[in-house]
Amino acid sequence: MVGPAGVLGGLGPQAGEVPVPAGLSPAGLLMARAALRSWRPPAAVLHAHGLKAAWAAVGGRPRRPLVVTVHNVVLDVAAGRSAAVQRRLERAVLRRADRVIAPTTAIAAGLDGVRPERIRVVLPASPWPVPRRSRAEVRDDWGVGDHTPVVVCTARLHPQKDLSTLAEAWEGVHAEIPDARLVVVGEGPSRSDLESDLVRRGVDGSVLLRGFSPHAVDELAAADLSWITSRWEAVPLVLAESLALGVPVVSTAVGLAPDLLGDGGAGTVVPVGDAQGVAEATLGLLRDDARRAEAAARARSVATEHFDPGRQSGAVLDVYRELW
Repeated sequence: MVGPAGVLGGLGPQAGEVPVPAGLSPAGLLMARAALRSWRPPAAVLHAHGLKAAWAAVGGRPRRPLVVTVHNVVLDVAAGRSAAVQRRLERAVLRRADRVIAPTTAIAAGLDGVRPERIRVVLPASPWPVPRRSRAEVRDDWGVGDHTPVVVCTARLHPQKDLSTLAEAWEGVHAEIPDARLVVVGEGPSRSDLESDLVRRGVDGSVLLRGFSPHAVDELAAADLSWITSRWEAVPLVLAESLALGVPVVSTAVGLAPDLLGDGGAGTVVPVGDAQGVAEATLGLLRDDARRAEAAARARSVATEHFDPGRQSGAVLDVYRELW
């Protein structure tokens, strides 16, 4: 495993450093390609994660089969003015890849110019979430009892997460279930905007903005429902964690949510920006204990089926074997 310093984030030893640039600087990409050169000869397969790493991996000698994992398609709303350039680069580099791994069927469908027989859909593997604190401990910290309906949203407070939809949806929930609480776990540049919106709607007293949590799994495990109100996502980690913890999810139709929640068994999917839909789906689950218990059981089943780390790692190894 090579890449920028500390690329494994403490998960294990890193073999060496290849300075994959954060931007699209030609000089930076050439430096990364030069640093990768010494790692190519003993390799049977090269696997690049992301567009810049892929550019560092193509075209070198000796030629090796190349696998590229794309974590998302280039979106205008995320890439801004560089979207057109990034999209052209994406098409060019992915055409040169022997296999392209996409994390969702939606992302796979959006890979322009890649022949379908070269695409494989493999969900990303992540450690199974294990709470460090009990539900009672977390709820005591929040100042709520065991029977208080609690919705948790774990997200960076950023425009991507569509916090205006979150606030509007919570206004609808609070009007029907005044003793319910919304706990928002995360920090970011949109915090002050969210605070103002909650005050304007008169629901700030029922919302706890907890800020950053070093182990947000604890907060999720203490929730009755998990919310995702994002405008776009690839594979939101919070979705996998919520399902594994047996917490039903109400999500906008982003990333994997339509694939995993589309049948309504483990939660509900609503259109992006549909605050009323989020509120109605939430009320339906909070008011029906039996339905919520069924959704919790289904959530664990979905997580076991789709997010087993051994299965996901095996699927990537299968891609290597195809090329080897």
